[in-house]
Amino acid sequence: MIKRMDQLPAVLCCFAYREQYFAEMEGMLATAREHHPTWPLIVGRGPAPGFDLPTFEVESPSGKLHWTLPVQLNADGTEDDFFKIIMMKGWWMAQVWRNFGHLVESSHMRLVWSDADNRFNGPLDVELDPLSEVVAGPWWYDRENRGFDTICSGLLMFQGAKNGVVSKLLSEWSAKCLDCIQNLPPQTKPWRDSDQEVLTAVLAAHPQADSGYELFKLDMTKYSGCPVKDGRLVRRALIDSWYMIERMRLPEYHDVDWPPPEDYRRYAPIGTPLPGWNPDEEASTE
Repeated sequence: MIKRMDQLPAVLCCFAYREQYFAEMEGMLATAREHHPTWPLIVGRGPAPGFDLPTFEVESPSGKLHWTLPVQLNADGTEDDFFKIIMMKGWWMAQVWRNFGHLVESSHMRLVWSDADNRFNGPLDVELDPLSEVVAGPWWYDRENRGFDTICSGLLMFQGAKNGVVSKLLSEWSAKCLDCIQNLPPQTKPWRDSDQEVLTAVLAAHPQADSGYELFKLDMTKYSGCPVKDGRLVRRALIDSWYMIERMRLPEYHDVDWPPPEDYRRYAPIGTPLPGWNPDEEASTE
């Protein structure tokens, strides 16, 4: 029997590693709770003080606990820090799967990841068989045909049996992400690989037709939509993505006033200019 995600129990998880993400994540969680009030939340905040290795304080239905990354992050204040931090996602999701997948209380566990800069404008409506093995995420197609098509990990859904195919995919993704934290791979594309390119490679190594799972390539504009263009709010997606990467990737941009205020993101009419946007200034810098 096919059901929508909002008709099924699921565990929603996320983390914020760096103080700039804390308030951003709270905004995301508020919108997620609005549309999925019964889903249990597993929320991480880091770095927690007093630990030798990178550690999250984890908020869960069973109380607070700490999860420690099994490798050094070796942050050095450069752009590489951003990619090491987001590589923790594979390890984090494998941890949630092992420790809290049972909260779904069914034969198949169901886990949803959301980036801190997402905002839910409605309930997740992805349709699936509750007893199938599924990996789902927005899919970016390389229009220049360079072979760079990739899953986009701002929103991810994993469903499967405790020790099924998807569980093994998560474990492999986790292991490869941990390796990348210790040895960032060389840049072979116009951008550096992140956790989503690692996941894409794992999925490619286990084609769904041969491995017993389904890969749902979700519409990017609907499930990871950028809501602004040319200084204005131009659309609302089911999941708006506010691209904190523009602020957090490079250290010199960490203090930039972005994303815009929550009221603007949630309630501004389509066509409303970004707060403080001056098109004349933008034109003068081109």
